[in-house]
Amino acid sequence: MFQAENTEVLGISGNAPFSQKAFADFAKIAYPLLSDRDGKVMQAFGVYDEPRRVAKRSYIIVDKDGVVRYLNIRPSNSEKDLLSTEELLAEVKKVSKVSK
Repeated sequence: MFQAENTEVLGISGNAPFSQKAFADFAKIAYPLLSDRDGKVMQAFGVYDEPRRVAKRSYIIVDKDGVVRYLNIRPSNSEKDLLSTEELLAEVKKVSKVSK
């Protein structure tokens, strides 16, 4: 679905790579999960919860030139606060149209 929009989906957190793999296996996640142990990438995107040393649940869309075109930090990790695949795909399509 996202490949049709020439888009790559990535996940990132402060967890160690072995934890990422275990989570991906458990949750059947097919996209890459990146490990940011020192939090520098999460800080750069403004999604780092430093006191808890975790990433805030967020969705970031970066265009083909590396410009952040969409940033949505969710109020919690609960299911009611997560974006659906359809909602996220709609945002990807908007960014794709602007980036052409």
